[in-house]
Amino acid sequence: MASKASSPVPTACPICLGTSLTLGPNGRLSPNGTMPRCAGCGALERHRAFRTVFDAIVPVLAGSRVLQFSPDTCAPREPFAHFEISEFNGPNHLDMADIARPAASYDLVIANHVLEHVEDDMAALGELGRITADEGVVFLSVPDLLRVARTKEYGYAREDKYGHWRLYGPDIVERWRRAVPDWLGLGVVARDPITDEPDRATLLSRSPERIAALAGALTDAGLEPFDAFAPARVH
Repeated sequence: MASKASSPVPTACPICLGTSLTLGPNGRLSPNGTMPRCAGCGALERHRAFRTVFDAIVPVLAGSRVLQFSPDTCAPREPFAHFEISEFNGPNHLDMADIARPAASYDLVIANHVLEHVEDDMAALGELGRITADEGVVFLSVPDLLRVARTKEYGYAREDKYGHWRLYGPDIVERWRRAVPDWLGLGVVARDPITDEPDRATLLSRSPERIAALAGALTDAGLEPFDAFAPARVH
């Protein structure tokens, strides 16, 4: 188990405003030696990084009907009209490859670090597109994007990789195009305000107007959105 690293009092967690940190999964530290888990709300680096994205785009999406896969804390609940959570093998479990909800049921669907756990990810992407309204948005992220030149398929859910079926590379864009050809997309790299660790999210929508509004909100917040379908950017 990693030992504690000495560090100054951290910036407050943007989710719960706590300043106490603990070790992460399997006793890990962040790459810079900071303890990564918020002791108050349990958030890790990506949750805090993505909260900064949500803080920027909530004015565009306020009042939305939301479905979130996996009960992480990246998104606030209060600004939305309806917030439904699907927990794998838990309360309200939904199969992402065959979502038991009508078409266009949601204005915002959130899937952070979930797609890699789904055997048939093409079916899952199609389902995310189906249940999202025409003006709706899919907020999507996967771990370790751009670590490999192309997606590496394992062929099974690897226990030593947290049950992942694959490691995505930048060719994930090709899967989006095949699964939901009318999607437009924004990429955004946000940094955890405590550890400064970056993570990338992708915002997908059929609506050019919605994509433009999201891009404006992200830019106004000091983030730098980019075309998610353009050649991959390495950060």
